Amino acid sequence: MRRGLLALCCMATMVLAGCVGPSSATWGDGSGVEVISSTNENGTQYTVKTGLSGSSTTHTVESVGCDVADGGALIEGSGEPFTFTGYLAASTFYQNHNSAMGARDLDFGVTTAVAIQSMSFSEAAGTTDGNGARIDVKEWTMPLSPETGAGSVDLDEVDRDSDSRWFVLGLIPSTEHILDGMMALGEWHQPVSIQGYMVDSIGEGQNNPNGYSKQWHAARSDCSMTVGDTNREDLYVIVTGLTLEGATVSATGESDDEWVQGDVPILGRSGFIMLFLVGGVGGSVGAFILSKGMVMRAASNDMKTLIGSEGMKKAASVKTDAKAAKKAGMESPSERQARLDKEQAKERKQESASTPPPRTNAKDDNPMGGFDLDSVLASSVPTSPRGGGPSQRKSSVVATEAAQSMDRMNEAPSTSASSLPPSMSRRSSSPPTGRASSPPSAAPVSNSPPIRRRKSVKKEEDTASSQPEEPAQQPTTYEDEEEFSDFSF
Repeated sequence: MRRGLLALCCMATMVLAGCVGPSSATWGDGSGVEVISSTNENGTQYTVKTGLSGSSTTHTVESVGCDVADGGALIEGSGEPFTFTGYLAASTFYQNHNSAMGARDLDFGVTTAVAIQSMSFSEAAGTTDGNGARIDVKEWTMPLSPETGAGSVDLDEVDRDSDSRWFVLGLIPSTEHILDGMMALGEWHQPVSIQGYMVDSIGEGQNNPNGYSKQWHAARSDCSMTVGDTNREDLYVIVTGLTLEGATVSATGESDDEWVQGDVPILGRSGFIMLFLVGGVGGSVGAFILSKGMVMRAASNDMKTLIGSEGMKKAASVKTDAKAAKKAGMESPSERQARLDKEQAKERKQESASTPPPRTNAKDDNPMGGFDLDSVLASSVPTSPRGGGPSQRKSSVVATEAAQSMDRMNEAPSTSASSLPPSMSRRSSSPPTGRASSPPSAAPVSNSPPIRRRKSVKKEEDTASSQPEEPAQQPTTYEDEEEFSDFSF
């Protein structure tokens, strides 16, 4: 587990190497830095336009080069660029400058500041990491005046009695490619050689004590800058190129070994990406296969412990038989049920597709099923209270033969009762005096109420009756409400 974690950390370090770097100023666009060179009768001049101070400022400086013919003498406006070579101990990058903290004038055009211990390139390349100078940077607000603390070297304490010589440089890029290439200086403790021109301010009242001065700076015949008696040289440099171990940064960006941000030594960017894909993706696939094999092996051992060798053989034979049966076309109950369900679903889908949709009827919208109650009430046939003929209205209700027969049977007793004389329908108000003296009495009158006739409607349409309707007969009334106690005659 620990080895796997270590390998994962190493892979993450490889991914981050060369891809993550410091942030620096942009080129142009009003908020960054832009340097324009021009040549006139006085030589080459540089116009530095910068917005790193928060507002746009412009500084015109004259270049100071190396006169090779004069043994490395300093020459204004022409000559070859100087080289500042040594061991890169510290660096910082600027995205803006704070004038309240002391930045001024040409400080606003500096995008990178470095501290380089002066020595030959080969000597710097042979310095073992950890044995070189280490600088503890506390604050680096002003490019040429870093504040350092306890370390192997304190730049604030470097003087004539120091054992080491140092360059503290404020770097101004001459082209956009140089600005991008300066990101290589973000890696400390490496050999480096910076090519560029010193600068001298132009104009009255613009004195630059850290710029060009013949008595302050001197170069060798090969144009490599030397360090004076104070063991520290502070100056601005218009950078025209960088030399690193195994790579270079040119003003045009077209060098054969041009350094590009994200580049990895030896492998390069393409080689690193291929290594990452092969090693990362292939390693992950291999690790998955290996872990799966280990899990399967452990499961097999546990199974062998539980069921024994004979059980393992039987399980293997069952597995072989199942494969053979499946190959022969046999299927398990679950597979068969799934197949049947699928077929049934397919059949239902085909039937639903072939069956035409049911026709819609406007009458179906009526919840009474097509029965119009208003039409029935308007065309119903009223009958007379005593069974008179139907009126001239039409009826949509049909009466059966049984209903008509029942109506005729009910009408017969009612007619008989109505034909009796009135004297038979009345009872005497005087009580009976005796059997001998009582006059012959009429037959007893039935006390049953008159039978109500049910309405009947003829099946077919009838015409209006020409006979007048009979008046409704009044129900039989009695003069007294006394109860009969003697029904004898």
